[in-house]
Order: sequence, then C-alpha cells, then structure tokens
Amino acid sequence: MDYLKRGDNWIPRLGLGTYEIKGRQGRGALEFALDCGYRHFDTAQAYQNEAEIGKVLARTSIPRERLFITTKIYPLHLGKEKFLPSLEQSLRALKQDFVDLLLIHWPSQTIALEESLDLLQEAREKQYCRLIGVSNFNLELLQRVENYKVDIACNQFEYHSFLDQSKLLEKTHSMGCFATAYSPIARGLVNDEPVLKEIAAYKRKTPAQIALRWLMQQDQLVAIPKSVQIKRIKQNFDIFTFSLSAEEMDRITRLTHQNKRLIQSEFAPTWD
Repeated sequence: MDYLKRGDNWIPRLGLGTYEIKGRQGRGALEFALDCGYRHFDTAQAYQNEAEIGKVLARTSIPRERLFITTKIYPLHLGKEKFLPSLEQSLRALKQDFVDLLLIHWPSQTIALEESLDLLQEAREKQYCRLIGVSNFNLELLQRVENYKVDIACNQFEYHSFLDQSKLLEKTHSMGCFATAYSPIARGLVNDEPVLKEIAAYKRKTPAQIALRWLMQQDQLVAIPKSVQIKRIKQNFDIFTFSLSAEEMDRITRLTHQNKRLIQSEFAPTWD
C-alpha cells in the first residue's frame, strides 16, 4: 500500500468506495476488504450505510490508528441547524469519536458556501474530524474556497481514464490538496477498452487493475474503487506489485480526451 501524508495523518492511496454497499452482502464485502488489507473506507450520509460500516469496523481487531475513515455531509445538512447534529449522528452510526476526513458532499444551491465552510472548520475544531475537504467542486467553487482562506486537504471528484480532469487536478494541487478519484474504473467500462485490454494482457493483469495503476502513478492522488464482488475487491487491491511504463501511461492518458462523464451534473439539484 502507498500512502500520502498530511501533517500527522497518513492516507492510504487506495480505499474502498461504499456507495450502495449495504445489507449482508455489503457487510461481507467490508469484512473481506479488511482481510485483504484495505484500511481506507469512504462513505457518506447520503449512502445510508454508516451504521453497517460502523458495525463491521467495531468488530475488527485492527487498531483505530491504522484505519482511515471518510464521510460526507448531505447537501440538505450543510446549514447551521443540521450540520453538526447530522455529523454527530454519523459518528454514532460509525461508532467513532472522529472521522479522519470530513467532506462537503455536493455544493448546495440554497445554503451559502461560506456558512458551510465555517461549519466544516468548526467540526475540525471540535475534533470531530482530523482533515476537511470538499467533493464535486468545480474550478470556480475551489477558487471561492481558496479566497475564503479555508485550509482544506482534499477535493473528491469523478476521475478515470475516460475523463480529462487535468485542470481540476492542477487547481486542487495548487491549493495544497490531494485529489480523491471516485468511479476510478468508470463503473466497469474500463474492462471493454481495447488499449487497457492490450496493456492488461501484456502485464497479465485485468483492465481494471491497469486503470487503477494509472491513477496510482499520478501525484497526490487517492482512488476509491467500489465493488461487492470478492474477486474484484482482491484484484483492485493487488496493484502495487507492478508499474506502467511512461509509454503505457501516455497511451492511457490519451483516452481521457473522450471525456465520458458518468455523473452528468456538477451539482445535485434533486437534493436541494
């Protein structure tokens, strides 16, 4: 496993995304992921699975300091009345005194960004979280965060080998933040891409492993692939024993010009 460092915090560069991971199958997937070596788990209030994740993490013998837990504030909870109470409920559900990373899940269209950023900082001051950040923020919104002089650590957004996010990455890194790539294997679309299949055959890996390795060889980047399939959870984790050549990296990077965005909107209008 590779890590990023922010202050005293070590962030595993590969985590398990938990969107739609629920029920008995979801708990089994989480337990298997822990056995495989996953230590970074990404959830959100919107996923409605914090309690299930909490049950699994409460049973593990892995020391808390070796785990990295991320959750995100639901858009309707970004105002003063609901932000901290909803976070306290998340902590109870997760059975944690704090999370390692707390994110604004989506920018709100009805609640002032500055109000949400103040509350995000207050959560950190109360030691409800160690690091703070944002998710699904475009260039304009990142500039507003920077202008407001909030010390965020992360910007999480859709990023995979079919989507050019070079400008967003540049801005994220210029602010001293690391990026977290969600949907890093494009919901399985990478498995049918000829370039990835060719490189995978040569490396004796899967196209998904090649797509994830491409991300791991980029600076200041974390990826959180999601799966409930035991085989794929293991395969997604086994990407640290090989590397891609500069030519292979370039061939994959050229695929991003297709600009296939799986999440069509930069906002979540149905949540406001």
